[in-house]
Amino acid sequence: MHLADEFQSLLTELSDLDHNIINALSVDEINTEEIAALVDKREQLLLSVQSLLDETPQFTLTEQWRSAIHLTQRVVTMLEEKTKAIGLSLQKLRHGNRSVQQYKKFL
Repeated sequence: MHLADEFQSLLTELSDLDHNIINALSVDEINTEEIAALVDKREQLLLSVQSLLDETPQFTLTEQWRSAIHLTQRVVTMLEEKTKAIGLSLQKLRHGNRSVQQYKKFL
């Protein structure tokens, strides 16, 4: 396969994975195992992309690469937001548990 075709194919696969990650993060109750598996698969794919970029640095100048970078930034932002929201929920849960323990003292 020609390098440009292989690069395009990898970026298409990367885009599909990113959309799957975005969809997995968009539901109310996230499946952490599914997201972890998708992120692991994405990491392996990025190693292949990086190998091609090392071989042919001019690929970084393509519109497809810029689009992949933009989508990556979107995924990272969503992951950060979801992580922060889960952290806040956990904080509230812990506070609630402490309140319950205080009330149990009166029983």
